[in-house]
Amino acid sequence: MPATMRAVVITSVGGPDRLELADLPTPSPKPNEVLIEVRTVAANRQDVFTMYGKANVRELRLPHTPGIDPAGVVVEVGAGVDGLRIGDRVLVKPAIACGDCDLCRAGEDDACRRLENVGVHRPGGMAEYVAVPATNAFLIPDTYGYDEATAIAHSFPVGLHLLTARAELRSDDVVLVTGAAGAIGSATVQLAKLEGATVVAAVGGPDRAAIARDHGADLVVDYGAEPAFAARILDAFPDGVSLYVEPAGNPTVWAEAVKAVGRRGRIAVCGSHAGPRVDLDLSWLFRNRVTIHGCSGSTIADVDRVLELAVAGRLRPAIDSRRPLADVRAGFERLLARQNRGKVILEVSHDTAPAQDIG
Repeated sequence: MPATMRAVVITSVGGPDRLELADLPTPSPKPNEVLIEVRTVAANRQDVFTMYGKANVRELRLPHTPGIDPAGVVVEVGAGVDGLRIGDRVLVKPAIACGDCDLCRAGEDDACRRLENVGVHRPGGMAEYVAVPATNAFLIPDTYGYDEATAIAHSFPVGLHLLTARAELRSDDVVLVTGAAGAIGSATVQLAKLEGATVVAAVGGPDRAAIARDHGADLVVDYGAEPAFAARILDAFPDGVSLYVEPAGNPTVWAEAVKAVGRRGRIAVCGSHAGPRVDLDLSWLFRNRVTIHGCSGSTIADVDRVLELAVAGRLRPAIDSRRPLADVRAGFERLLARQNRGKVILEVSHDTAPAQDIG
């Protein structure tokens, strides 16, 4: 391996302007780890939390390399690694579980008591190379490119866990998904349809509405053009929706969406970047017997299931754009401006040019 590599680093807490491209020592895999030559990684909301100092970490050591969902090629394996070898194409599950606490032993490794995340608690994949535990590296389906692998690595397993493990999705559910053209939103629409549920997609704009329809939504409402969208949902489903999925935490959208939740309905929340605080009428909550579930991760079993669906050709990861790693600031600016329609993919080249400025 080369002694140094190019990597994006957060130089100080703040926005995309605090990101720089630097030369760093190439990591070596520790026992039970693999070293991955990164080909793609995405600009994610978790990276934004990290960038602004809002991640769930006691102290962010700067400079820090973000990037939670790299995909690439295994180029070195540490001692004790079994099942992966040099040359394997892999994607990375961001959340690293200890494997030993009571929750991990129960198969609930999404809620591990000592959970760490690639790109948050340790260096991430916005670099030419990243070292991760071998248990967090999964073989990429032969039909998938690296960009598609990055696009399913985080959003689809989280969406699956939210629907099945937390909200206990049923085939007779009427599911309302807000932010339904975003990364987790579009994944949730597809996964709910695969389980036979009826899906109502709520989006902010006609172009996003087209994406939701393309992913199989049965009814699409545009809260940009129709802020009081609950009435139209109730016209179609007088008893209300049985499950409301909220991946962003937008207070205005939330206030309208809960009006469409039926008696004994469930609400599943997995994001807060548009909030994070919303109004909740407790009288409405208990009188209607509504249940609220939180979800912020996925299990190894969820990733395995998503990859089975990917191999079967049943998933369509949404990719907004592809740009070189040096264009990372513009990628995050697009994400923060809510201009993206799916994942903003950063492509990592491996030429021999020195680190350059990023614009």
